[in-house]
Amino acid sequence: MAGLLDIAAVIETVTINGTKVDVPGVSAKGIAHLLARFPEMRMAMTGRGVDVSRWLEIGGDAVAAIIAAGTGHPGEEEYEAAAGRLGIEAQADLIAAILKVTMPGGPGPFVEKLTAQLGLVGDLSNMAPATKSPKASKH
Repeated sequence: MAGLLDIAAVIETVTINGTKVDVPGVSAKGIAHLLARFPEMRMAMTGRGVDVSRWLEIGGDAVAAIIAAGTGHPGEEEYEAAAGRLGIEAQADLIAAILKVTMPGGPGPFVEKLTAQLGLVGDLSNMAPATKSPKASKH
């Protein structure tokens, strides 16, 4: 029987400005840090609305924090600062890899599991699993 040490880590590699960056995804420690630092993420995950102006206020900091967490350095200021200095295309490439590794089944199943594990509450009916298409409107 295989054990925990026998499981190979899933890592994406992204090339940014000619440098290869390993992206292991966001760990439980990283998720805890992000949810504590950005309550708006927790609100969005539980189906509560977050004002667009608030997303605009925190957007840059949140992206930098997600990139730092997704590259194995949750809450580390120097990594967040470095991520914040990257161009938008590099940030988008890293975020795409982070999402792929962190949520291979898509955001719906990930959010459902996370909210169940962390005891988050809210209406998740608008977060359909990635394997199902939204129902057509009958208007």
